[in-house]
Amino acid sequence: MGRLNALKAIENAKGKLNTRYDLTFEDIRKIEKASKGHFDLICKFFVFGYVQGAKAQKKGCAYNG
Repeated sequence: MGRLNALKAIENAKGKLNTRYDLTFEDIRKIEKASKGHFDLICKFFVFGYVQGAKAQKKGCAYNG
């Protein structure tokens, strides 16, 4: 399996995420407040995205389109 181009993947997903699994501004603020620094923040966002993606994949609704 080839390496994923992170920025290209993000750009391609814009507007296609199911809103039930998207990241809200409120989520961002809560995660930011609970983080100890930039790296902790990034790790928490990664875990949040992974968990949301796993839930969406399980239900078969990762994308609207």
